[in-house]
Amino acid sequence: SVHEITVKNIQWYKERQLSDVSLGGLLILVVIRTIQYNMTRMRDKYLHTNCLAALANMSSQFTGLSSFVAQKIINLFSQLCKRHFKLVNQIRQSAMTSQANEQTDEQTDSDQQDYLQDLSVLEEVLRMVLEIINSCLSSCLQHNPHLIYSLLYQKSLFAPFRGHPTFQDIIQNLDTVLAFFSTRLEALGPNPSPSDVLVTIKEGSMAFKKDKLKKFPELKFKYVEEESPEEFFVPYVWSLVYHSSNMYFNPNRILLFSVNTNNVDVTQV
Repeated sequence: SVHEITVKNIQWYKERQLSDVSLGGLLILVVIRTIQYNMTRMRDKYLHTNCLAALANMSSQFTGLSSFVAQKIINLFSQLCKRHFKLVNQIRQSAMTSQANEQTDEQTDSDQQDYLQDLSVLEEVLRMVLEIINSCLSSCLQHNPHLIYSLLYQKSLFAPFRGHPTFQDIIQNLDTVLAFFSTRLEALGPNPSPSDVLVTIKEGSMAFKKDKLKKFPELKFKYVEEESPEEFFVPYVWSLVYHSSNMYFNPNRILLFSVNTNNVDVTQV
């Protein structure tokens, strides 16, 4: 298993020093970093989907996640929550502006449609992240105390989605886990130490009954290739090389793709 292979001294990972991490944990970090980069730079919804599908396929086998890796998973959800909150406010503000003007021009209507489309994509991504977390808890709860710790630490993130029809079924599972461990932590009294919390989580993990959780279909995504994938991938890869490699290419001689764009279908997420 990739989670049983330890990788030491990862020099190229710049966010923080990784002196000791499992290969599986490192893979999760790289995929999450790719998603975060995509959200702020490229905004390619297909890259989101493919990266999350890769994590989803592995999620039932997540074991021994370090505190840093667990935090990164929850922080990704937190980042998406902030975008969701901002986008909902934009939609609300746009609707109020239209009502105040008592008319809707074509530009306002177009903006509202764009916002709603972005919201649909964002909620799909949020749902996938929740499914990844739920899959890990349903399959490997006993082997991931740091993930439970991170969930408890940021449990307020999930409250706004309890009544949302897109998320409420899967949030129920997370609430079941959070309620079980919160009750055990209350017995520690006020201000327990992090080490005491972790010990309590580990002990509670052995007593937790998985049949309390609602069963969901196993996460399993398969990449389906079109008939002529090279028509997309060849210009796409070369456009990435051109824009990101710092190698010089004469733009006047490039015919494979437009040099003015990254040649990707982008959606704001």
